Amino acid sequence: LGKIKKLTSEVETLKEEKDVVDGKLACLLKSLKDLEDIIESQRSEKVKEGVGYNAVPPPTADLYLFPKKDLTWNGLPKFMDDTVTDYSRPSPTVGRLICYGWKSRGLSNPCSS
Repeated sequence: LGKIKKLTSEVETLKEEKDVVDGKLACLLKSLKDLEDIIESQRSEKVKEGVGYNAVPPPTADLYLFPKKDLTWNGLPKFMDDTVTDYSRPSPTVGRLICYGWKSRGLSNPCSS
């Protein structure tokens, strides 16, 4: 008889715990539904078709760009006769340094050597 009372009390406590868990579950389900309603109200009509991002079509290929000019032969015939025959560079020349104002400062002229 003692075991039956003990098991009955355990069943009662388990029922109470189940009721608490069922209450929490019901509260969570209601919160989930509320959140889904809020999210749905934030979506625009255009987006409601799909759940993910809106598909943005790629830009149309060169419809609005100006056609590019072909500059490969533009004005080249007038330069066709100019052929380069001499590829040498002239040798650099060094002129004499001209220095002024050395005597007025009492310095020796480095350019006189």
